[in-house]
Amino acid sequence: MKYIYFVLLAIFVILFAATPAASLDPSDPIIHYSDSVVERNTKLSLAQGYTLEIVDINEDNGDVWVEIRHNGKLVEDGEGSGKENDPFEYILTIEAEDNDEEDDEYLIFRVTPKELVTSGTNTATKIRIEQFRDPTRDIKDFLIYDRSDSVNIGEEMDLEEGYTLSASDLDVDEETITITLKKNDHVVKEVKEMEPGDIFSYYKNVDGEIRTIFIANVYDFFESSESHILFLKEISQREDVEVESNVEISIQGLSGNVVRDGEKAIISYELENDASKVTIFLDEDSIDVRNDVDAGTYQTITEELDRGTHEVMIETVSTDGSISSKETSFTVDGESSTEDIVSEEEIPVPEQVDDIIKDAENTSSEISDSVEDVTKSTAFTYIVVAFLLALTAFFFKREFS
Repeated sequence: MKYIYFVLLAIFVILFAATPAASLDPSDPIIHYSDSVVERNTKLSLAQGYTLEIVDINEDNGDVWVEIRHNGKLVEDGEGSGKENDPFEYILTIEAEDNDEEDDEYLIFRVTPKELVTSGTNTATKIRIEQFRDPTRDIKDFLIYDRSDSVNIGEEMDLEEGYTLSASDLDVDEETITITLKKNDHVVKEVKEMEPGDIFSYYKNVDGEIRTIFIANVYDFFESSESHILFLKEISQREDVEVESNVEISIQGLSGNVVRDGEKAIISYELENDASKVTIFLDEDSIDVRNDVDAGTYQTITEELDRGTHEVMIETVSTDGSISSKETSFTVDGESSTEDIVSEEEIPVPEQVDDIIKDAENTSSEISDSVEDVTKSTAFTYIVVAFLLALTAFFFKREFS
């Protein structure tokens, strides 16, 4: 009989061990995953209206004191310390309507310090942020939410907004794989040697908001003589944030600012940020293509151009896959349509006419004044001469009388 009790006890222990430990484990899929280097008073805007603030950092070990806010208001039990072996967790409690039922608890945030980066006045530490869906908040900006899917090795899985995901370099023995995320055929993130259970996450930091664009859990691999497959779960994708590249364009001739008939032109552009690809189109034809372009100024020379108006478009693919363009035009007819520097001699015609009229008026005035002066001077001379002649005649008459 005692053996039966032992067997029943063993079965009970096994069943108890297989039962989920607690509601602290997230019941909803992960919607944000990032490793960030932060300083004191760093505020990070995350999904579903939440904000994570790093209030203080221990200068000796990198432990953090954090606050969780929703729409600017500190949530209940939303502050505390996080250590590498004891991360901070924000658990949302929803009280049961019936007193006989237990409250529901949901793990929403887990903040884990990973490494002290700098100490002193500019103390910074590396933290891992995991965010799970709050079931009380909407997910209206999610294009894909909590989806499971698979992709054949060497092929691409189509996502939303021009994104695709592919897998390569499967090593079944080592259980590793490479995952690549592209947008508009440009790689935005690639992670090598990922293992089952790892999180693949692509996010952008735009104006202080860390926005997770894509996230997935690497679930498992499968290999056979006919198939090589990667299985993913908890796939979510949010609406993208387009980041336009600022481009300044200028055009001039080879021998000066003016582009003349039958001559070549120099098209210059200045990039404010790095770009994955830059293409120059002249009259809808591609004339210059460059990949992995650093911020700076670049030039290209056109072929000889005919008289008339020519259209220029510079298309930029940023490092996050966003595509933007800027257009301008110039005229080849001996006159430049670019912003030429006007020299002192290059005065507009209306201003030249005004200057000529003013000069003419000034000249006429000067001539009139000179004539008047001369006239006054001549009259005075005549008077003096007449007086002298009269005086001479008086003396002669007196002498010979």
